[in-house]
Amino acid sequence: MRGRSSAVLLVLAVTALVPSLGLAQYAPKWHVGDWWVTKKLSQILTDCGKEWLTEYARYEILGVEKVGDHDCFVLEVRPQSRPDGAPSKIREVYYVRRDDWLVVRRKWTLTFGDTLLPERTEDCPMGLFGPGYALEPRLPRFPLRLGDPDTTFKLKRRHHGALKMREISALADRGAVKRFLDEGDGANVRVVRPTGPVYEVRVEAGGNLAPGPLAEHQQIIQSLQLWCENLPWRLYEEQVTYVGVRRAKCVNERSWLIAIGHSGK
Repeated sequence: MRGRSSAVLLVLAVTALVPSLGLAQYAPKWHVGDWWVTKKLSQILTDCGKEWLTEYARYEILGVEKVGDHDCFVLEVRPQSRPDGAPSKIREVYYVRRDDWLVVRRKWTLTFGDTLLPERTEDCPMGLFGPGYALEPRLPRFPLRLGDPDTTFKLKRRHHGALKMREISALADRGAVKRFLDEGDGANVRVVRPTGPVYEVRVEAGGNLAPGPLAEHQQIIQSLQLWCENLPWRLYEEQVTYVGVRRAKCVNERSWLIAIGHSGK
């Protein structure tokens, strides 16, 4: 009985310490003028089979604006041809709520030949989906809830419909972090290394994979992300599809943070 009571007291003590250690309240700290560059590998089908396409993008916090009653960060994303190249004229702009980090407005521009087309806008007050969609930042719901025992899929309603989703966060394994980051280094680029605790976030959509007549067509789409204190963006992300009850794995995208800075605006 005494041992059981001691164990309960230990759990309560650790639980009380978690907020003070910063483990239950992590969210990136964005400031107007913050910018960063990412390197992304996307798997594509060619005449020779599957190949990896390398792309770079520059992100910048342009400001804070109201969308309805909510203050939103204005996050601009521009592709660029090289790690240190000039950003493209085309862009995506996301309005990210400061309270729950939902993307509630999206603007984008395209070109026709050398002509920049008028900017288009889509309001999405319920937010965008996340892990399964390419044209959005795939942000977790900050602040993270590390160690949350509730890992069930729940039906979430978003701008384009409803989907069963879940989010699982924990302190990341140091060995796995090093391996992921080492794999991002290349001849012309070195990825940003962590400067504090690293948190692993798994954002999943699709629901439980269960036996049945359609089992082989079931899938879970997962965005595995690594976030770190004192950095504005995730160190690493991989988007993976698990298919069927055997969970056959297919990695669709991988991205790394390769540069950060501040424009001084």
